[in-house]
Amino acid sequence: MSISDKDCQRFFRAGILTLKHGTALLQNLLDFKLQQMHLSLRELLYLHRHDLFHSWYKNGCCTCPTAKPSYFSGHLIKSQYEDLFELTKTPNRVCQHVKTSLHGICSCRYEVRKDVHTRSLDIPVSSTLLLNLDDFRYDDASIEAIWELRRLRNEIIDLGSEMCLIEEKFQLFWNRLVSSVGSIAALISADSHDQTTEQIRSLRDDPLHLYSAMTVVRTISHGNQRELSFLQDLQDVMGMQSNKRQGEVLAMLELGLELFSSTLSQSNLALKELQNCKFLLYGGNFTGLAKNLSSPWMKKLLKARLQVHEQTEIWREMLWSSDPLKSKVSQTLSFKSCGENVKLSNDRRCAAWNFIESDGVTFSNRPMDHLEHVTLDVTGSGEVAIGAIESDPVVQSRRLSSFSTCPDLKTAVIVKTYDSSCQVKISRDSDLLIVFCDDQRYVMEVDQKKKPWLVFNLRFGDLQIELESEAHFPMKFHETMGTNVQSVGGTKRLLRLKHVNLRSTCRLSRRLRNGEEVLLNVCQEKPVDVRTIPCYLSLGISADGLQNGSLHEDQPFISASRSWLFRKRYDQSLCSGKVRISVTRRGVLKLVCPQGMTETVQLSNTEQKMGVAVVFELFRTELDIVSYKIRG
Repeated sequence: MSISDKDCQRFFRAGILTLKHGTALLQNLLDFKLQQMHLSLRELLYLHRHDLFHSWYKNGCCTCPTAKPSYFSGHLIKSQYEDLFELTKTPNRVCQHVKTSLHGICSCRYEVRKDVHTRSLDIPVSSTLLLNLDDFRYDDASIEAIWELRRLRNEIIDLGSEMCLIEEKFQLFWNRLVSSVGSIAALISADSHDQTTEQIRSLRDDPLHLYSAMTVVRTISHGNQRELSFLQDLQDVMGMQSNKRQGEVLAMLELGLELFSSTLSQSNLALKELQNCKFLLYGGNFTGLAKNLSSPWMKKLLKARLQVHEQTEIWREMLWSSDPLKSKVSQTLSFKSCGENVKLSNDRRCAAWNFIESDGVTFSNRPMDHLEHVTLDVTGSGEVAIGAIESDPVVQSRRLSSFSTCPDLKTAVIVKTYDSSCQVKISRDSDLLIVFCDDQRYVMEVDQKKKPWLVFNLRFGDLQIELESEAHFPMKFHETMGTNVQSVGGTKRLLRLKHVNLRSTCRLSRRLRNGEEVLLNVCQEKPVDVRTIPCYLSLGISADGLQNGSLHEDQPFISASRSWLFRKRYDQSLCSGKVRISVTRRGVLKLVCPQGMTETVQLSNTEQKMGVAVVFELFRTELDIVSYKIRG
């Protein structure tokens, strides 16, 4: 069977609308709701970190008001929960639960991921947030539309064992899907609804795009692998108990029931046995539970998921081998720009981050009092200089464009971030302004007779800063600010750059195959003045289909479903030197970093046939192809 087969084309059309556009719609809806609430995703997750912990782990923790765990209606398996939170390296010293619990795990040990982003959330995770957090309110029809999209997603993954849909089943599936995505799009805006309507028309009438089909295969593979993994864990439930993981079992059973309710008839034995497993778990009968979960019905479910895995691998190789842009070994290699903020040389052998002057300055709305404390949250990529002046900012309003050279300005610290967040604590003690940042203490002297006004100079990138104050009259940002900064939300506490200077992406023009080697020179994009500006380079090497067609977006490193052979981030100290990438004749991928460290990985036969894609994300960096070789 091939992609030209009509039944296969129907399947992929339904899969694209479900897994590509449906996922994007839920992400957009989550962004829209967060914007209405003037919250970031990280802030939302922080507010609900205890509830979301119990969406995965059903045993009590130190935050629970009683010995029993707090109830949360949503359910996540561990891999989904870890899309949102990460385990801290050391236990919370205040938590006695970790010391006394047999499980040695607690909600206080998990922090919101610094790199969490709505664009990295798949349908199960984003819909769990939208449906189960009290911050979001919908009517019954909207709730049903989101649930319907979850069910359709489960059905598409189950159909991955065949990758085809006959006309009659396709029409029933398509009608349900169009109704669901249309209702969700209408929750966002009229423009979103119109855009979704056009996408539906295009998918129904236009020729099928090969690269969109690749996205469907990759997403099915990712979702199926997660579900196959938790089914295998359930089958070995006694092993989970011995590894202190029994708190995860209930969420797995609940998700299993939801998953197979979408794809099996209500009279199916597996559904009845999964429900029975819940009763055994509630009764503490792990021996009976283990016996039930090792029965033939469970083996049948596992076999079906293994068939999906095998089919996605077959289609993965088939689609990538039929890629019209698939690389053929030649004597040339160049860069291809995927992001708007990367410029290429005429011969395309040099890729540079496009320097754009995008500073913006602002002030505190009043001077800082003696013994006052404020906190500044910095997120995004770029830098912000924090300092003070001893005169009213209104006086400075005519020279904001060149304020960094103002003789009255005293700078205490420059905070640098890259796709992350940083918290800065500022306090005043008599004639000292004290700043704590990244476990470092910075002290700046101020005139004791003159109260200092805080200054915040945002430089480059896509920075956002938020001011938190516990004073009786909380400190905010001043009305006087540069033309390139804007207040968000109307509270004068959240500020961001108006014209951003984003990190951006490029890639090698084709995949590397056995016998090929490329040597790259990395250097820093120098600023126009003497300021030290942060420079970063992210490098990703993958055998997934992102090399041709599925990397049209400028944020390749946030996809939850993408698999990386190597993924490196070089900070300022490493953004200078040579990077060597090669694939030996025997299929060994080698990466030599700027410091000279060498890492290798053996490619599978399939990966050798497809070749490896090499992607870069630049922020104030420049790349040159020094040499390219084909070894015999």
